[in-house]
Amino acid sequence: MATEKDSARVSERDSLTIRKSIRVERSPEVSFKVFCEEIGIWWPGGFGGKDTRLSMETRVGGRFLETRPDGTEYEIGRLTAYQPPKVVAFTFRAPSWDVQTQVEIRFVAEGGNATRIELEHSGWEQGAKPREFHKNYDSGWETILGHYQRHFGAAA
Repeated sequence: MATEKDSARVSERDSLTIRKSIRVERSPEVSFKVFCEEIGIWWPGGFGGKDTRLSMETRVGGRFLETRPDGTEYEIGRLTAYQPPKVVAFTFRAPSWDVQTQVEIRFVAEGGNATRIELEHSGWEQGAKPREFHKNYDSGWETILGHYQRHFGAAA
């Protein structure tokens, strides 16, 4: 039986979850592939600055990482789901955090040749550092998804 404390925890988690949605004029197959396999092209840098490159090892357990110009790597997280062309999910931890958050991205066919990309970033309630940066990531995901969306325009 759920207690008041359990209900409060669920309510806090839900209120802190970041949800974003965009539409691209490409099939789910292409949208998924570009998101996962071309992330180093369209993602605008990483924690190490604009010259870092992101990549994903496209399998469950694969690393989501950034490579810095000097060759050093920072593991942002690990893929927890990889189901082309529907879902990719991964843990996410900024360098200053001692806990991991979770990101899930769904690719939903919208008829014709369009896809709705739905992003959820949860786990912010787990620690003080993630909570401190929650608002930055809320607007940051809009920027990231905007870069992704513009990549399709540049490729057209």
